[in-house]
Amino acid sequence: MRIYVETYGCALNRSDEALMKHVLIERGHTIVDDPSNADVVIINTCTVRLDTEQHMLNRISSLRELAQARKGKLIVAGCLPAAQPYKVAKTAPEASLVSPQNSSRIYVAVESDGKVVMLDGVRERDRIGLCFENKIAPIPIQEGCLSNCSFCITKHARRVLVSHTVEAIVKSVETAVRMGAVEIQLTGMDLGTYGMELYGKRCLPELVRRVSTLPGEFRVRIGMTNPEHLPPILDELLEAVKSDRRIYRFLHVPLQSGSDKVLKAMNRKYTVDEYKGLIKEVKQKISDVSIATDVIVGHPLEDEEDFEETLKIIRELEFERVHFAGYSVRPNTLSAGMPNIPTRVRKERMLRMLETVEEVGLKVREKYIGLTLPVFITEYSNTWVGRLDNYIPVILVEGGSLKYGITVETVIEKATFYDLRGRVRSN
Repeated sequence: MRIYVETYGCALNRSDEALMKHVLIERGHTIVDDPSNADVVIINTCTVRLDTEQHMLNRISSLRELAQARKGKLIVAGCLPAAQPYKVAKTAPEASLVSPQNSSRIYVAVESDGKVVMLDGVRERDRIGLCFENKIAPIPIQEGCLSNCSFCITKHARRVLVSHTVEAIVKSVETAVRMGAVEIQLTGMDLGTYGMELYGKRCLPELVRRVSTLPGEFRVRIGMTNPEHLPPILDELLEAVKSDRRIYRFLHVPLQSGSDKVLKAMNRKYTVDEYKGLIKEVKQKISDVSIATDVIVGHPLEDEEDFEETLKIIRELEFERVHFAGYSVRPNTLSAGMPNIPTRVRKERMLRMLETVEEVGLKVREKYIGLTLPVFITEYSNTWVGRLDNYIPVILVEGGSLKYGITVETVIEKATFYDLRGRVRSN
């Protein structure tokens, strides 16, 4: 059959898409690029935010019309049917539903004569979908979360902690590098929990060391680790990062709020002081480390003082990257039952957050101006883009023949709040 797959959301979803396509091709099906030419249409969904969910439901409705016109089949996969199957059923009653954990079994829904509902089951540990974004390959190492944050709906879609085996991850990295990947992104919902249910301990540092022994000219970026799961492996992880130049000196540690009151409402298992101590320890042990963080603006119970405390900690810790978003009410979460912050207040705080993030980002990057630094080339989009050893992006002005996967000495000439601009030094 001719099958069309459309995916939204995070790297885990994109990996699931790659896994589905691989399985379907193995079974003799053909992947097509146009839903109007497909016998089966699969939409792989995201439900992390309210606006995303609404877009998903609108798209499901449109694809349903296309499928019905061709007397074809519609399959809704991903986090939306796993977390809110009733919403999908209301929009497309005849659609088959497939959870993320059943991505490798998508063929059952494709090849069945009627509607199939596959929302139970556990992910296979030894199968990883390999996807590429140009020369960058995100490799999922785990899914599921041991936390229980009040605002999160994703836990309903990917609740059970499942770590992929070291062997499967290493094989995926080897394959990606052989196919031309120059950047490997170890991804998951919380990498600090990797290995706990599989090996009986936190194994992220061991995995990083194992990946760093593989041959090839590539770099490794470590994905998000929650503050409550980072301390037990911190020293070992930092040693692994420092031991090989191919591991970016970069950590992604979400803050979410600079207020203990709001952190408690979010059911985050750390205090502001504990978080600050953790980040300061990291920066003390790796002086040029780059830290990315996440912040939710306007979570229920956040007052003006709480918000100001969040701005204060961003200025104090001088994060290299801050991913921030306005709070979005999600069904079946504890935060949904709390008093909401007025929309106008959230929007005003979002603007002030943007100003602070731009101010701090520019301050952090201006210190690189005038330096000559090695830049590893990872991307091309009208111009070449590379990364410093600590993952800060550098837009390159070509000073010779450039290509993916090489390191060039670069004079940093300009800084923005988001990146650096540099000229490749001529030999």
